[in-house]
Amino acid sequence: MDSTEAIEHQEQHEVRTGPATIQSLRPTILRYIFSFLSVQHYDYLNHRTRTIHNHLGPVSLVCQSWNAIASPLLWQERTFHGWNAGEQLETFIQQTENADFSSTHEYGDFVKRIEIIDSHDVVDKQNGQFVINWITPDVVLALSEHCSRRLRDLTLVFATGRQLSNETEEGLIPWNALAEACRRLSMLTLTNYICPILPVGNGHPLHIFATHTNPLTELVLKRCKNIPSETFQQLARTCGKALTKLVLLDSDDNLGAAEMIEFAKHCPNLRHLNVSWFESFEPKFNDEALIELTTNCLRLEYISLLDANQISDLSFQTLAKLRYLRNLILPRAGTTETGMTFRQESLIAVAKSCRRLEQLHLVAPGATTSKFFEALLFCPNLQVLVIVELSQGLLMDQRFKSLGLAKYVDPESTEGYKLVWHKKT
Repeated sequence: MDSTEAIEHQEQHEVRTGPATIQSLRPTILRYIFSFLSVQHYDYLNHRTRTIHNHLGPVSLVCQSWNAIASPLLWQERTFHGWNAGEQLETFIQQTENADFSSTHEYGDFVKRIEIIDSHDVVDKQNGQFVINWITPDVVLALSEHCSRRLRDLTLVFATGRQLSNETEEGLIPWNALAEACRRLSMLTLTNYICPILPVGNGHPLHIFATHTNPLTELVLKRCKNIPSETFQQLARTCGKALTKLVLLDSDDNLGAAEMIEFAKHCPNLRHLNVSWFESFEPKFNDEALIELTTNCLRLEYISLLDANQISDLSFQTLAKLRYLRNLILPRAGTTETGMTFRQESLIAVAKSCRRLEQLHLVAPGATTSKFFEALLFCPNLQVLVIVELSQGLLMDQRFKSLGLAKYVDPESTEGYKLVWHKKT
C-alpha cells in the first residue's frame, strides 16, 4: 500500500470511528436522512401521487450544513390541515418572510405546491356561530409575495357554513396579486369558495385573476358558488391550449352550455373533463356542448357528466371520434324518462371506435343488445361496465362470459335492471 492509499485509508477509518455529528455528515447522507421526512399520499379524486414534506423547516434551522446544501426537491410541497394547521401556517408564513431563515436560500423560493385546508371548527361567540378562517387575504397576499417564484400548484379548501356578503374577508382575497406574482402557476384547485357578488369588470377579484393568470394546465372548482358566467368564459380564453384537465363539480346556475362551449372552442388539448351541478340546479350540458367537445377536443381520455340529461343520440354518436377515450361516465343521459334514448347503432359505433375504453357507464334502455356486447370485445382493456335500464332478456346472455367480466345485479335498482361488471381477477 503506497502513501496515498494509506492516507485515504486512514481518513476513511477516522470517519467511521470518530464521533459523528449532524454538522459533520456529508451532503449525500444529509439528503438521504431528510428524505425520510416525506410522506407519499395518493389523491384518488385527482389521480395524482403527492409527496408531502413536513418539519423540514425546523430541521434546517438546527443543521447549518443543511442550509448550505439544501435540496429544493425535499421541500417543494406544503400541506396545512388538521387541528394544528393554523399554527403551522403561521409559522410557515413567518419563515418565508424571515431573510435569516437560511444562509443561502429563502425558504419560499423553492415551494412548488401549497395546499391549505381551512378550519371547519365552529365557535360559539355571544350565542352566534362562526367558522374560524385560516385562508385570509393576508395569507394569500403573503403566498403571492414570498412563494411566487416557483409556485405551480395551489389548492385552497375553504371552510363551509359561513354567512357571506360582499364585505366578507373571503371576498377581499387579492386574486389579482396572486395572478401577477405567480407566473409559473399552472394548477389551481378551489373548494367551497363563494365568490363575492360584484359587477364583472376591473373591480371583480376573481375575474381579474381569470384575465391575468398564467395559462393553467389544470383547473378544479368544487362546490364553488356565484362565479360569474363571464369569468368561466374568460378562464377558457386565458387557459386556451394549455388546459388539459377541467373539473367543475357541484356547479351552480352560472355554469351552462355556453360556458362549456367556450371551453371546448379554446381548449383543444383537454384530456380530462368532469362536470356536475348542485341538486337544486338544472344541468345545462346539452347536445350542442357535446358536439363542440367531440369536434375540437379529440384527445379527451376522461369524460364524466354526472348530471347531463339533455344529451340525445344526435350528439352521443359523435363520441366515436374520440379514439383516446378511456373513461365515459353518463349515468343520467339516454333514459326513458328524458325521451332521448340512444340507438343501437350509435352504441356499437362507440364501442368499436373507442378501443381504449377502461370504464363505461351508460343508460341504454332497449338499445343494449347482444350485438353491443359483441362490439365491446373490441375493447380489451375494459375494466368496469355499468348499464342502467338493461332489458331482463339480456341478463343471462352468454356473451357476458367472453368479456371476462363478473356481473352483479343491483338489488336496489327500481327502474329496469342495473348491471355492474368488474374485471375478474
